[in-house]
Amino acid sequence: MENMSTLNDLVAQSEYIADKKCRLENQWHSYHSTLIRAVTISNKKINHQFTCSIDNDIRFKLFNHFTVCIHLDNGFYNQNIAYRINLNDATEDEQFLTFAHATLDENNKIDEQIDINNQQEIFQHYLNKIQPIYQCIFDALQSKQPITPALKKLLNSI
Repeated sequence: MENMSTLNDLVAQSEYIADKKCRLENQWHSYHSTLIRAVTISNKKINHQFTCSIDNDIRFKLFNHFTVCIHLDNGFYNQNIAYRINLNDATEDEQFLTFAHATLDENNKIDEQIDINNQQEIFQHYLNKIQPIYQCIFDALQSKQPITPALKKLLNSI
């Protein structure tokens, strides 16, 4: 009888784990779709172009130069969303650096506040995440400084 109880416990635990993992994947897909829709149909000109993604991430080109990659961090059931930017030129291997994080929770929320299905909230949340990158590029241009070193300095301070 003891083995049957252990088997039943394992089956119940397995179902619970699989359900949690499946729910997280569904939440990520909802966020993924909402953010892409929000950015692509936005009336605001933020110089983003959606590009084909690798694996299950979201990729945008900024100013037809910098690639932004948004993805769930590696690891089983990791709820951390990483916002990363590649500063290398197209001729170099990609090297993404993290500029922001968010958390996808079990209540369909980002950072415990933003509904993953609300385009306006998701778009504003994303703009808040990407704003330091734009500010750094703007400041570098205004002061006639090289942009990539300024961005690297910013990212090292985050």
